Amino acid sequence: MLQIPIVTRRELLGRGLGLVGVGSALPNFLVRSALAGPEAESNQRIVVSLLMTGGHDGLSGVPPYAHEDYYRYRKVTRIEEKDVIKLNDEVGLHPNLAGFRDLLDERAFAVVLGTGYPNPDLSHFVSRDIWEAGERGARTGRPGSLGWLGRYLDTTLPNEVDPALSIAIGRGRLPLVVSGSKHPGMGFSDAESLRYRGARSDRDRMAYERLQGSNTALPAESDLQFVTRTAVGTNSASMRILDHLARYKTDVIYPDTEFGQSLRTIAALIGQGMTTRVYYAAQGIARFGGYDTHAEQKPRHGQLVDELCQSVCAFYKDLKRQGNADRVLTFTFSEFGRRVPENHSGGTDHGTAGPMFLFGPGVKPGVHGTQPSLKELENYSDIAGPDNFHGSGNLKMHVDFRSVYRAILERWLDTPSQSVLGAEYPLLDCIRDQATG
Repeated sequence: MLQIPIVTRRELLGRGLGLVGVGSALPNFLVRSALAGPEAESNQRIVVSLLMTGGHDGLSGVPPYAHEDYYRYRKVTRIEEKDVIKLNDEVGLHPNLAGFRDLLDERAFAVVLGTGYPNPDLSHFVSRDIWEAGERGARTGRPGSLGWLGRYLDTTLPNEVDPALSIAIGRGRLPLVVSGSKHPGMGFSDAESLRYRGARSDRDRMAYERLQGSNTALPAESDLQFVTRTAVGTNSASMRILDHLARYKTDVIYPDTEFGQSLRTIAALIGQGMTTRVYYAAQGIARFGGYDTHAEQKPRHGQLVDELCQSVCAFYKDLKRQGNADRVLTFTFSEFGRRVPENHSGGTDHGTAGPMFLFGPGVKPGVHGTQPSLKELENYSDIAGPDNFHGSGNLKMHVDFRSVYRAILERWLDTPSQSVLGAEYPLLDCIRDQATG
C-alpha cells in the first residue's frame, strides 16, 4: 500500500503552511486517528450562542410597561407604553423587536426575565468570562480555561476527532464559551480568513498538498506527527467550510452587517451539512461598544435591537427553508444588565440582572421568570468593576443563568448538567422536554 510521507519539520515550521489556530491544549488522541471527513447526523441537535456585547439594557429591550416606577426612573430612555409590543399584562418588547413577537406566534420564542448570578462583577471582561465559562475563575485566553459548551462537547464526544465541532464566527480571540480541552474550537471572521496563503513556490504547494492528502494513522510519540495530524484535521475542516460557503445559495435576505452575515454563515454551514454542534457569534463588536450605552442610549439601542431582530428572524426563516429549524436552539446573553436610574448623559450605567432570549421550536414559548421589582433595588457598596458609582440602583437577580444552561443541557442536548456546570442548579422550565414533546 502506498504510504504518503509525512511533511518534514522544516517544511511544516519553516515554510508557513497557513495552519488555522485551534488553541494550545490539543488532545493526544487526535494524533492516533486518521483523518476522516465526518458527516453530520441528520437529526443532531445544534446550539447557537449569541453575545449581545456591552451589557444590554433589559428595561428597554423588555420594558416593564405596567410598573409606574419605570417611568419615574426612565425619562429619556424609556419606551412609551403605546409603543410596547405587549407579551403579558406586565412586560413587552421594544417596538423594533416585532419579529420576535411573530416567532412567539409560531411558538419559537421565549424570554427569561431577571437573569444573572450571585455577587455580580461589573467588569465587561470578567463578567463575560463568568457567563461563558458558567463559573468564576476562568479567563479567555488563559491555558486550562474552558467554556460550558466546550465542556459539553468534552463530556459527550470525548473521542470524536473533528476540529469543527464548535465554531465561533467573528473577529477577535476565540471566545471562551466554545473552548474545551478535547475540542478547542475553531474561529474565523469570514471565509477569506480561512483561505490558505502559505504557498510561495511550487515546492511549498506540493508540501501543503501532501499534508492535506495524508490520511495515514499516525503514532502519538512524535511531536511532529502530532502537529501534522492536527494540521491535517484543522485545515481539512477549513477547506470543508470554504467549500460549504461557496456552494450555499439562499433567497433569504440578511442585514448587511457583520452580525447579520455571521448568522448567514452559520445557516450556510448548517444547511450544507457541517458536523458542528455548537456555534457562536457576537453582536456589537464593531459598533462602538455595542450595548454599552452610557450615553445617547435610546437611538443606539434601537438600532442594535433592530439589527438583532432582523438577523435572528432571517436566520430562522432560512433554517425553516432548509428544513433544519427543528434542530437548532439559539440563545442570547450579555455580560450584565444596566442600572435602573438613568445617568445625566441620556444613558445607563453597568447594572446586574437582565433578560435572555431563546429561539427555536424547542423552547417553551412565552415569558419565564419574574420581572425584578423596581421598588426594591440592590445597592452594592463593594461591587467590582468600572463605573461603579457605589453600585446603586440595581435590579435583583431572580434566575441564575445556569438554570437556563441546565435546561438547554438536559432537555435539548440530553446531557446531565452537573458534570458540565460543576454544580446542580435549579431547572428552569423554559425548554420542552424532548422525550415527551
